[in-house]
Amino acid sequence: MPKNGYISEFVNGGRIVSHGKIESLANGFKIGEDGVPFTIYVRPKNATSAIDVIISLKCYQDDEASNVPVPLNDWSPLLVREIAPNNTLLNYYDIYWGSGSYVESV
Repeated sequence: MPKNGYISEFVNGGRIVSHGKIESLANGFKIGEDGVPFTIYVRPKNATSAIDVIISLKCYQDDEASNVPVPLNDWSPLLVREIAPNNTLLNYYDIYWGSGSYVESV
């Protein structure tokens, strides 16, 4: 069993064990070829009274991306497979990804 590869079912149940910051959405974002499931944390770069932002993404069971409200300043309950390309979203928000699966590199 690899040192960092095995995630027990107990730990995987709702826990983030791998994470990172999304630096570009020019080509969209997914983890791996098959799209390892992940969640996102969206943090505004400036003060805002908004409670969410609309992001086009593909959830775990979706066949295609569609617009979804994502809460700000908290980990989203969404199980995301892929975020659609977007040229402006990262101008206004920092977006972090977190997964319950071991992710070697993104």
